[in-house]
Amino acid sequence: MRIAQVAPLWEPVPPTRYGAVETLVASLTGELVRRGHQVTVFASGDSSVAGLSAVCPRALNHDDSLVEPEAYRLMQMRQVIDRVSEFDVIHSHLHSNTGCLGLVALAGMSTPVVHTVHCFFNTDNTPLFRRLADERFVAVSADQRSSMPGLNYQATVHHGVDLSRIPFCEAPDSPPYLAFLGRLRPEKGAHIAIEVARRLRLPLKIAGRVKAADRSYMRQTIQPHIDGDQVEYLGELDHTSKLQLLGGAVATLLPTTLPEPFGLVTIESMATGTPVVGFDTGAFRELVVHGRTGFIARTMDDLTRYTRLAARLDRAACRSRVARPFSLPHMVDQYEAVYQAVRQPLIATPG
Repeated sequence: MRIAQVAPLWEPVPPTRYGAVETLVASLTGELVRRGHQVTVFASGDSSVAGLSAVCPRALNHDDSLVEPEAYRLMQMRQVIDRVSEFDVIHSHLHSNTGCLGLVALAGMSTPVVHTVHCFFNTDNTPLFRRLADERFVAVSADQRSSMPGLNYQATVHHGVDLSRIPFCEAPDSPPYLAFLGRLRPEKGAHIAIEVARRLRLPLKIAGRVKAADRSYMRQTIQPHIDGDQVEYLGELDHTSKLQLLGGAVATLLPTTLPEPFGLVTIESMATGTPVVGFDTGAFRELVVHGRTGFIARTMDDLTRYTRLAARLDRAACRSRVARPFSLPHMVDQYEAVYQAVRQPLIATPG
């Protein structure tokens, strides 16, 4: 098939550091090309993915010269529309931070369009999705899908990772430590991870991006605890360093209070062999087998108690959990089936 991938422009594809959606687009594209499909990726010019159609010279988050970044996102939609006849399927990746533009701009195309929803539904974007509910959607988890059942979902497709690029760590590093990986914003819960580490008297290694809106949280809530001993901040890590952090930990703490539609760090951690401990929010319970590959907590005391128990879990079982349902080939199998299905006349099937 001739397939267009419409990626976010905020980070290159694949990203050098942070960027779950861009990571997925790169992995999906690579496997589709390996299977013989012709793929065009509309992304930033500093991307290194096959079939790149550059929209802007550099990813929007990394170009300080920009005066009006939204102009490039509009240009991206125009480029896709101008080339619509070249494709059998257009795969649009909807994300947060005005990332729903494709839902409006690509409605009514002569070539079928499918939108993977990477963001969670909120009071701001819900009216837009309801207005365009008959477009074709892919959910990334059952939890996400159940939170807004009226859309024309074609499938639920969990993210998949390339296990050949994720080393398995049979044992954690010594001395032991806990890991936190994620954006440094209050809802992600880095401060909660610090409290768990303090209670258990274990070192905590934190890695993640600090956006402008989160600098006060970082400065007031996190920075006072960073001493390079009990709590260490590693900054924003590349792919290799990220996996080293996760693989060497006794457990990865994911105490987010957000209704995360998926959670790529969750499966990446389990793929390295490291169990995960987090709150019962979003899709977390779809990914983790409680008591086998991690623990699902409801309270702060739960989180602390389960983190203490995480070292007893079988790290090989964590890896095995990812091997089939969250593998890259399995994900691409499902997307191929979606692409074939959406080439048929549009039939709305709400829910």
